[in-house]
Amino acid sequence: DDVDCKVLSQDDTDGSSTMVVRYPVGWTRNSPECLLAHEEFLVLDGALELNGRRYGRHAYAFLPAGFVREHARATEGAVLLTMWYGTPLGVPAAQAPAGLYDPRLLVPYVNPLEVDWDPGLVDPQLAKGVAIKPLRTDPDSGETSFLYCSPPHRVPPGMAKPQWTHPMVEELYVLEGEYCWGDLGVMRRGGYCW
Repeated sequence: DDVDCKVLSQDDTDGSSTMVVRYPVGWTRNSPECLLAHEEFLVLDGALELNGRRYGRHAYAFLPAGFVREHARATEGAVLLTMWYGTPLGVPAAQAPAGLYDPRLLVPYVNPLEVDWDPGLVDPQLAKGVAIKPLRTDPDSGETSFLYCSPPHRVPPGMAKPQWTHPMVEELYVLEGEYCWGDLGVMRRGGYCW
């Protein structure tokens, strides 16, 4: 109730969603609690502090369901791109179901400014000139999250790249610049698709 959310997508079957969440200036939590769903986020603006760790602009984390937040605050306010893997219900930490937390899934902190762009992780036939910064790979499903950089003039005006498909969902959020998404149009900063 004390944060603002813009829902970008939501799965009606299990409550999973992607949202832009705004924590107001001075937001705080001082009691140990956990969520009953996995939480993945990238800070778009401001800063969020969890358990004494500061997540500033573009900091990333994946916090599995049951991860205990001893305390949290957004002294200066924060805006996060957040993916919830189920309905994000919070409970006091002492009431978390036994066995909920899986430490193998935890990615406590990534500062993308300290990660090199890697063009070797992208199929050059599909995306010559593209590079990514890996953030997370799920140890069971292989699902990945990464920052993606596409240089200007990669596809000259009037030229079409070959169409392709893949067996998984692709979710995009534009942090900076413009990205032409197939024949669906140009996405700009804040643009989203699933």
